[in-house]
This record gives sequence, C-alpha cells and structure tokens, in this order.
Amino acid sequence: MCRITTPSSRRNRCIIHPADGNNSVNDDLYQVSDINIKDFKQCALHEQQQQQQQHQQQPIPQTITVGSNVLDNYIVFAKILGEGNYGSVRECIHHTTRQTFACKSIEKSKIARLDHLQNEVQLLSEMSHSCVMRMVDCYEDEDYVHIITEKYDGGELFDKIIECTDDDNGCLSEEKSAGIVKSLLEAVAYLHENDIVHRDIKPENILFESEDERNIRLIDFGLSRRHEKGDRYMSNPVGTAYYMSPELLKGKYGKSTDIWSVGTIVYILLCGYPPFNGDTDSDIFENIKRGHFDFPVQQWSDKSDEAKDFIKCLLRRDPRKRYTAALALDHPWIKNLGKRQAEKVQRRKVLPAMRCLS
Repeated sequence: MCRITTPSSRRNRCIIHPADGNNSVNDDLYQVSDINIKDFKQCALHEQQQQQQQHQQQPIPQTITVGSNVLDNYIVFAKILGEGNYGSVRECIHHTTRQTFACKSIEKSKIARLDHLQNEVQLLSEMSHSCVMRMVDCYEDEDYVHIITEKYDGGELFDKIIECTDDDNGCLSEEKSAGIVKSLLEAVAYLHENDIVHRDIKPENILFESEDERNIRLIDFGLSRRHEKGDRYMSNPVGTAYYMSPELLKGKYGKSTDIWSVGTIVYILLCGYPPFNGDTDSDIFENIKRGHFDFPVQQWSDKSDEAKDFIKCLLRRDPRKRYTAALALDHPWIKNLGKRQAEKVQRRKVLPAMRCLS
C-alpha cells in the first residue's frame, strides 16, 4: 500500500517544535544554558560574517518591537530542535519569567521575498485562537528574524500517522480522528472568518500541545496570506503536493483550498494513505486534477458512512460546492463526536459491572 513517504511528504517541513507544560527551570539547567549561549553566539557570529560578505539585505519593518537582540531577553540554547530551508528552531527561556518557549531563527539571506516574512510575522501577531500557534515576541537583527512562540511538546500529527498506520486496520480510530479534525476545522474557521488563508495545511504543520494528544495547534504561516471577499482569486501554486486542491493547481483559488487540504488529512487519518497518490509530484497533481478517489474495502469496511460522506463533502472538485469550515463543523460525523465519546465512557462503566454479575 502506498504511504505518504515520498520526498514531497517531508518537503517544507515545519521547524517550530512542540510545548513544555513546565514553564520553569532549575538553577543547574540555567547555569548550563550560559555555556550554550556562548556557543550559540560564536556560531551566529561566524554565520553573520560569512553572509555579510555575500549578501546585502534591507531590514524588515518590525511588527512587534521588543529589541534587535533576542539574547537581551532570552537564553537561547545551542541545541537545534528542528531545521528547515530558511532557518532553525531552538528552545529558549525568558530571563525574567523563566518560561520556556521556542525560538525560530529565520535567515534573511535565504528569503527571496522579505515582504512574505514580514507578512507572516504580521499575521501571527494578530491571531489569537486555542488551536493556532501563538507568537510571543519577535526580534530582528542584521541577518536573522527570531520569532518566539509557545513551545508544544506533543509532536507532529505526521509522526502519529506513521506510528499508527497498519495495512489491515488503517490508521487512527474515527473517534480520535474526529477530535483532531474538529479542532483543525475550528482553527480554519477562525482564519477564514478573519480573511486568512493558510495554504499549507498538512499533518507536518499540526502539532499536539502535549503528550496526552488532546489538543492540537496549527502552525507555520509562511505561505499564508489575507484574502478578503471581492479580492481576485489567488494564483500562486504554493503548498505541498498531496494537499493541493484542483483549483490551486489551475492557478485560480480562494479560501476553499484549505478545506480540500483538511479533507485529504481526514482520509489519511482513517486509512493511513492519501486519496491522491503517485510516484512523483506530477503524478499526484494529475490524480488531484481528475479528482477521483475511492474507499478500498480492506481499510474502509469498518468505517462509518458518516465518515465517508464527510470526506466527500470536503473533497468536492468544484470549490463552490465544497463545504465551508462552518458547514463541516455542523456535519453529523463531527457533531456526533460528543455522543460517541459519551457512549464509550458508558461502555467502560457497564463492562466491569457485567463482569461482576457473571
């Protein structure tokens, strides 16, 4: 069975990494971090000297102005938690509050359009939702933009899918999947209500807040942009192959492209592989444009009709007929989640009692 393990499945991987519920550190760790800061400064200085010889960049107007030197207010650890095409993520600790955060350091010399980076910072500074990554601070020096965000410790949804996928049983249960999708749709509904299109919704950009995997956060707004009612259709074909909508590939799309991405994720959550697959990105694009997908018996025989109907509503080729985030949240598969959870709790209570009677 084809899995989401082709090169495109790991392309544009997020570099913001997960949160620590513990917002304090002990004195020993605090002292050790001073050594890491020295290493970090030396490494950054070396990189800056190299870049100054090769690039001349205009500074980005700051949206949140706290200062130009992130080390004035934060201890930044040398250990890299994650890396991407444009920078890296390290854990950091605020000098005064001793709270733990993530520091995403973006190398400006690698950004073709600095206004896109400015746009990302601007959007993050304005967003406030329980299912969307929260930015705390932003700093800019000559060569880097440092975005300080909450730190989430639960890991990526992508890794959860890889861990749980089984050829016979699919991936996650309907109950678990519906819970994740409900939170994701709430995040998307919030973005769309505020005229923001994410444009790169995928499992790699969905993090669990903590190891209990109860709450998720949508992250990485590097490709996001505002799109208000009456604006011309967007045309840039951006995103990640598996999750691109047919209209996005045709260069004429709007907010509904995010819903297509969510529909693709729901399909993967329930069976472990994407509805539109291929050996290359070109093959995947052709399958998406055709828009035909099915529910093979081996992985889908035990899935509810509600789940299949929900996916069909999100993966309609015509974006005008595709569900909005608000309509999707009102679908029986999502609305009945609470009922299914209550029934599960009730079964747990009844079974021990039945054993006692026997």
